[in-house]
Amino acid sequence: MRKIGIIAIFVLLAGAAMLFIKQPASTSQPAAPETAAAPEMVLVPAGKFQMGNKKFPNAAPVHQVTLTSDFYIGKFEVTNREYCSALNYAFSKGYIDPAALKGNKGMAKGVSRSPQKYQDVFDEHSKMTFEDGVFKPYAGFENKPVVEVTWFGAAFYCNMLSEQEGLEPLYDLDDWSCQVYGKTGYRLPTEAEWEYAARYNDGRKYPWGNEKADDTYANIRKPILDPVDVLTTDAGAYSPRGDSQLGICDMAGNVAEWCNDWYNEISYAHEAKSEDPVGPGPSQYYYLPPFKEFRPARVLRGGGFIYDPVYRKEMGAPFVINTVLDNEAFDNGCRSFDYDGLSRQVEGFRVVKIVADAKTAAAFSAAKK
Repeated sequence: MRKIGIIAIFVLLAGAAMLFIKQPASTSQPAAPETAAAPEMVLVPAGKFQMGNKKFPNAAPVHQVTLTSDFYIGKFEVTNREYCSALNYAFSKGYIDPAALKGNKGMAKGVSRSPQKYQDVFDEHSKMTFEDGVFKPYAGFENKPVVEVTWFGAAFYCNMLSEQEGLEPLYDLDDWSCQVYGKTGYRLPTEAEWEYAARYNDGRKYPWGNEKADDTYANIRKPILDPVDVLTTDAGAYSPRGDSQLGICDMAGNVAEWCNDWYNEISYAHEAKSEDPVGPGPSQYYYLPPFKEFRPARVLRGGGFIYDPVYRKEMGAPFVINTVLDNEAFDNGCRSFDYDGLSRQVEGFRVVKIVADAKTAAAFSAAKK
């Protein structure tokens, strides 16, 4: 009995030692590239629709647009879990600047010839963190849409999806131009694609139809008691009641969604191409006092969870954004925007996947100047 007891103790000690040895050491990088699961996509058939809404000055005139090829759009907004997975993959490949992640103002930032902020990891609104070389979402926020992500961070995520599927990325990270048509891969939806997917074939006012908008259809008009509040809901939480005709979730509310296009408030009045439009180049600039410079803007669609007509009005640009100020920001025809390189607690995105079509001529969106 004594011999057996000694052996048992030895085995237990050896097991404990092995467990201790197997504990991972703190490291500045993940041990191996993390591979993100392909997002669930919805097919959007090619077609024509009436784009715009004369109720909004920047969305007039209403005009016909033709999208000549089918495309796929994300059924859900990209979540914190999905975005962290892509950042971990990118970090393991050396695509993220480790120096930019240090300090209390750390951020996920790229390493191209035009390095940009991707996501404010340590911002008070961000619901993810970076610890021991790993990006991870806060507990309970895994399936909520990523916020505090810039347009660049959304475009970068699309490139990571393409790369992991063995596709050539559509965004050039050195000048931030994008091959919108003519090559297979992931990107942000054009403004026309976004609105077409929301309206589809009946010109509906909201993704779910023409019924009056309230919080039984979407995460909208939430009052925030504290500026740091992030009152997002899990992706798809309002499904199927709030879904579009094609079954796309959260196109209204939750987070406003980045589109591929540069913003110009009068671009519809000068729309030169009504077939597969890719939007204007950077042509409307705003002076931002904190940065002491003029910056262009990118399109946002769908509105977010906040509606507050006095939201930070006393602070002026760049703190005031129309996706929060407009009571109808989630109308399918409402055009919102934000300034180049900035991120917010109410902004996220969904992706589009394009399959190269011989019918569609190659087209590119303009580079960052």
